[in-house]
Amino acid sequence: MKDLFSIKPEKRKRLILLLSLFFALILIAELIENKNLQKIDSDFSSLYEDRLIPASQMYMLSDLLHEKQLIFEHLNENNYRIASTDLEKIKDENRKINNILAEYETTYLVEEEVEHLANFRTNLKAYQEVESKILYHLENKNFGVAQVLINTEGRALFNNANTHLNRLAEIQPEVGRELLADYRSSFGSSSLLYYFKIAITLLFGVFVLRLLGLVNLVSQPKQKFELN
Repeated sequence: MKDLFSIKPEKRKRLILLLSLFFALILIAELIENKNLQKIDSDFSSLYEDRLIPASQMYMLSDLLHEKQLIFEHLNENNYRIASTDLEKIKDENRKINNILAEYETTYLVEEEVEHLANFRTNLKAYQEVESKILYHLENKNFGVAQVLINTEGRALFNNANTHLNRLAEIQPEVGRELLADYRSSFGSSSLLYYFKIAITLLFGVFVLRLLGLVNLVSQPKQKFELN
């Protein structure tokens, strides 16, 4: 039992070195694991805030654009007369589109999204300008000019804007899959670190037992007690 209370200087140095190495490895593992957990949290937050929400926003934008387009496409049936309620609806939908875009731009955007968003905004601005021209000519009963604008510039700009909007919607699941792959990688790394810490702890315990001579002590056969 002496080894439990009286450690030789040589063993003491080894024990200190072993303890230092153990705590250093545990600290490094903890730091890496903490970084992985932060990455996991970031990936999940981004998956919801930067992918799921924008995906619904793309759907709303597409719906609003098609509603406006249908109003103009159906003008032939209404003898080129557009009701005041339709005018208010177009203005309200333009406000909603601008608000949705402002919210969408606050999310994290990959390089391809930035490019398509810029093109979408350019086409949308041009489309809204054509809308104003169409409404102006309708108010002044220039139905022929309005018809040409609807069937040429209006339709072409709508199709271009819709193309970029569809691509923005397609990017959402693509980036979402990348975030999910990053999450799985970080989760797998954290699991390995967990088992690594368990293994290090067990090895450390065995080394300490051997260093203190407790392995031999435990392995010694029990002595029989004899009565005098």
